Amino acid sequence: MDDDVEVFGRRLRLRIDGPDAGRRFSAVIDDVERGQTLTRAPVRGRSAADARDRALEVAHNLVLIERLQDSIVGVARDLAPGGVVELHEDARGISAGLSGPWELTLPLLIERDDIYDEDFDLAAAEEKIRVHFVTHLRRSG
Repeated sequence: MDDDVEVFGRRLRLRIDGPDAGRRFSAVIDDVERGQTLTRAPVRGRSAADARDRALEVAHNLVLIERLQDSIVGVARDLAPGGVVELHEDARGISAGLSGPWELTLPLLIERDDIYDEDFDLAAAEEKIRVHFVTHLRRSG
């Protein structure tokens, strides 16, 4: 069963298969426009609806993280031309610094708990990114 959805403006297709021998369902998330799979492994659930719901949550989180990273790079391009953005993602969240002719006196950190909060506001986060850069940006050296 295929289900086309839109997440933050991205067209995705959830391909749901199953049940398998263990009576589990699997959902694969495809990025329709890019022609690639969004996850390395299928998202599993006890029913087709459960697999779909879990896949939709995973897709939401992955696309949101990608949008945040794009926003960080975009702000850096606008405010720190020639600066090299250093993005890191770990258990705490997404962090960013700069190298080259610019640096951030305090690295940017967007915590994972905030990102995964169902009330997360992308527009507000993008504004916080810009304010952080304006506040902590300086020339290197």
